[in-house]
Amino acid sequence: MLVLLAYSASSYGQFFGRIVDAQTGQPVEGAKLLKDKSTLAVSSHSGHFSFSGDASMQVTVSHPDYKTMQESIEPDRELFFLLIPSELKIDEITISAPLLNYRNKEVPAGFSLITADSIHPSLSAIEVLERSPGIVMQKGALNTGRVMIRGIGSRSPYATTRVRAYLDDIPLTSGDGNTTIEDLEMQNIARTEIVRGPSSALYGSGLGGVIIFHPDHTQSHPLTTEALMQYGPFGQTKTLLNAGFRHNKSVVKTNVAHTQTDGFRQNSNYERWNGQLLFRHHFGNHALFFLSNYTHLNAQIPSSLDEPTYQKTPDKAATNWLAVKGSEQYDKWLSGVTLKSDLTNKITNKAALFLNHINAFESRPFNILDDQMLTYGLRNELSINLSMLNIIGGAEIFNERYDWQLMETNNGVPGSKFSDNHETRFFANFFAKGDIDLSEKWRLSAGANLNFLSFELEDNFNDQQDLSGSYQYDPVLSPRIGITGTINPKMTMYASAGHGFSPPSVEETLLPEGNINPDLQPEEGWNYDLGVRGNLFNNHLYFDITGYFVSLKNLLVTKRETEEIFYGINAGTTSHYGLESAFKLKMFNSSGVWSGSLNLNHTWMKNRFENFIDNDEDYSGNQLPGIPDQHLQTIANLGFKNKTFLQFIWRYSGKMYLDDANIKTYSGHHIFDVSLSKRIQTGGNTALNIQGGINNIFDRHYAGMVLVNAPSFGNNLPRYYYPGAPANGYIRIIFRFTKQ
Repeated sequence: MLVLLAYSASSYGQFFGRIVDAQTGQPVEGAKLLKDKSTLAVSSHSGHFSFSGDASMQVTVSHPDYKTMQESIEPDRELFFLLIPSELKIDEITISAPLLNYRNKEVPAGFSLITADSIHPSLSAIEVLERSPGIVMQKGALNTGRVMIRGIGSRSPYATTRVRAYLDDIPLTSGDGNTTIEDLEMQNIARTEIVRGPSSALYGSGLGGVIIFHPDHTQSHPLTTEALMQYGPFGQTKTLLNAGFRHNKSVVKTNVAHTQTDGFRQNSNYERWNGQLLFRHHFGNHALFFLSNYTHLNAQIPSSLDEPTYQKTPDKAATNWLAVKGSEQYDKWLSGVTLKSDLTNKITNKAALFLNHINAFESRPFNILDDQMLTYGLRNELSINLSMLNIIGGAEIFNERYDWQLMETNNGVPGSKFSDNHETRFFANFFAKGDIDLSEKWRLSAGANLNFLSFELEDNFNDQQDLSGSYQYDPVLSPRIGITGTINPKMTMYASAGHGFSPPSVEETLLPEGNINPDLQPEEGWNYDLGVRGNLFNNHLYFDITGYFVSLKNLLVTKRETEEIFYGINAGTTSHYGLESAFKLKMFNSSGVWSGSLNLNHTWMKNRFENFIDNDEDYSGNQLPGIPDQHLQTIANLGFKNKTFLQFIWRYSGKMYLDDANIKTYSGHHIFDVSLSKRIQTGGNTALNIQGGINNIFDRHYAGMVLVNAPSFGNNLPRYYYPGAPANGYIRIIFRFTKQ
């Protein structure tokens, strides 16, 4: 018996471990461990598995929504598998954005999931976000952009407002509502998740929607390194070094990137350094994430042009900005640490701490701005998963210190200081959401967010006028309800209604004489969605169609006294309605030799003033300026033996008005791009990828961004237009080494 027991102990053991998503670290439920087509175990809701078997074996890990992997395993040693999502099953991917936790096709809202595109290189997030319906991106330069979701955010002069954005759990949106995404290194982003429409019930102040960028956590090999080099016209160069390490349950990824271009316009030199460190470690029922992101930017500002200059010499810079060599420089640190813990089989807690710091300097024709910002906060989510009910509740606390000084400019050289201010911004979100299964086919989701917002301004400049003051908004309660139903195994419908709000920035609350306007109110509105998504023709066609209506009140309008002095007023109500359509067609796949696909995103929308009187002018019934009546992006891909890829992109932006009176118009434009990629396996562990392409093939003259209600001071014409880039090409080389 002793001999038999010893033999048994040497031949059999206990196998146990966990299976998680390689990109997000989320547990994967329903993954099968197979040996010779026999199922050994199936992962649970928390991703765990266990079984008894031979002393060592080769297993296959399979899940319909992920790429299959094989690995040798041994008993009595905790195992850990990282599965990479399958691009062919993108509608089944579980969304990792906070407070969602649905499969893609079951999200009860207008929603987009955009995975990384290795063919078409992106120097900014503009090209990535345009792949979602409902979103219009305008780019005046690499460092000047505006994101509009469902027509909301169009009245922001030079930046993105009314939208919240995150890098994993780190906020990219400042305390005054400004969001900067143009300086992200998109080569580091694995996927982007977008909730379209007011989402304040889920995330706090975000009238237009929420954007979550997920860095690439993928690391399935012990070691990978990557070097990228890119060249193009106008002095364009880009280099990137990337390294990833994995040891059992720990992943470390680090990279550094440098982007530089002279630009096609005067005074448009651009240089950016990006660095990122990512660490992930799983231990027991816990997962620890750490992310630190650094950006150094030094970029000139060509600004907008009047119509004659835009039409005849679009490569010129605005005269006043060129005279002082207008520019901006900043160093930015974003850091965060997240601990996710499975307290029981049904209770999970996720706690995140974040710290952001920006040190900036901007030289402008009218003054010089020197500012620093420090943001810190925490976010905690507690999830309870019962058989038919899922509950999430928590809070996000956000505190921000903003110091800014204004100096006179002597042809771009700092002069005497005439303003010195300190602002403290604080907000707190308390949220809760519940999902209940009404039946096997229908799920109801309901939630609410209670937001507290206040700021304090301290005037430190020694003069006769003291601008100091404090202001606290009334608490805002934003409820939301949604329902999702399965029509058949291939089709899902959804409907939702939710409240949203966006507060004015501190600058908008300051009147020209320097006093705080206590009567200025946040923009508020209700959003209604009705949509259907699913697959047809044996999963060859994926579609997502959403109709929406948004009604807003307390519209914030920018009033200008001079080019540098502006303030906000509440001016009436607006309505936004439209139809968002996304189609992904797998045209053919010829036994792994030829493959073809077509992606189409289209938005038709109407954005109208319902009640708007400004300076005794009644604009009620007019269309909101700065928003095209429709927007289209079509991407066609052709592949050969999964090594050679050809891609065509067609972008169309429709007609838009440039002023509230709907007198000045922009007719719209078509832009075409083409890219070619060739992957070469140079060795067992090395691969080379050569890419090239041409942007704006037909050299269309178009406006990359417009300035709504462009002011005209003195005898100068109003400057409505930021010219888009002419035809330009690039070549890109990527070398990759993988240690098996």
